[in-house]
Amino acid sequence: MEKIQPWATVCIKLLQGPIYRNNNNDPLWTLLDTWQSDIQRYFAVIGLKVVVDNSDGYAFLSQLDSTDKENNSSNEETDYSTLPKLIKEYPLSPNLSLLCVILREALDQFDASENQSVALVMKQSEIKDRLSSFIPETSDQSKVQAKLDSYLTRLCELTFLRELTEEQTQTFPGEIKDRTFEVRRIIRSKINAEFMEEFKNKLQELTKDEAE
Repeated sequence: MEKIQPWATVCIKLLQGPIYRNNNNDPLWTLLDTWQSDIQRYFAVIGLKVVVDNSDGYAFLSQLDSTDKENNSSNEETDYSTLPKLIKEYPLSPNLSLLCVILREALDQFDASENQSVALVMKQSEIKDRLSSFIPETSDQSKVQAKLDSYLTRLCELTFLRELTEEQTQTFPGEIKDRTFEVRRIIRSKINAEFMEEFKNKLQELTKDEAE
């Protein structure tokens, strides 16, 4: 019987989705940090790599490509394109892309401020306010709210957001429910500066065309 490796739990968790460092003594993150080389070698055999961001505290699996020389132990060129995709890529709709860009900008502004908090927490009403200038005016606010609800739920599924419970947000009985989210820093790896620049340029072109 094969011996189970001490880092097996990390591999299983990574196959389930991104993992996050919850605190400085997070046991799962400590395992990843200690056995990172072994874990990288394990996944490299099937054409995967672990993307680790120690500063923001997240890690996720990504497909290897021909530019990933450090994960290729041999000197031979490896054609990773022949492998089936294990890591699914979910294209973002224009509305979801816009919401991601707005959240990424909010995170950048938060980090540039002198806020003592580690995590950016936003209420749904705050997110809606930031979106308001991009949403066409309509009398059917319930429809707008329903769409925003679905977009935020989708971003939680993609792990860009984490919805907080009423206990975590100290919501009291009788208060108007306003969903609250932590903007997770992994959004930076998916919505990078190049993506933001391209999206903003397209948005400006669309706005210009509509004005004409």
